Amino acid sequence: MYFVDRDLLNERLDYIGRLTKEFEDAEGFALERICHMLIESTVDVGNMIIDGFILRDPGSYLDVIEILKTEGAIPEEDQNDFKATFEWRNTLVREYTAIDHESMKADFKRHLGAYEQYKSRIHAFAENDGQAVTAFKGE
Repeated sequence: MYFVDRDLLNERLDYIGRLTKEFEDAEGFALERICHMLIESTVDVGNMIIDGFILRDPGSYLDVIEILKTEGAIPEEDQNDFKATFEWRNTLVREYTAIDHESMKADFKRHLGAYEQYKSRIHAFAENDGQAVTAFKGE
């Protein structure tokens, strides 16, 4: 069994918060890095929650977000916001020589609220979920 380190979970959530604060002023390669890491760290935290609460295994990045919505960790609005920005992942990792920075920034800006609220939503879920069996270290 894989145990989830709460300190690492909080570190990743804090990282997402720092990324959202830097987003507005970011351009070029810095913007690419911020957008890419928003996606990756959000999925990473989602996977930690899925592992910690012993939820079903996701099959994709979008499935991670679907599971979080289904389990009540995030609302459907956030799920839709994440989905809209996750579409940029393929461009960021495969088509990185031809990124339309203006379009990417506009898309992320339109959906940034989901990332800004992610930490509080994850904490609320972790605090309020009544599941007796979890896989968090030290519990």
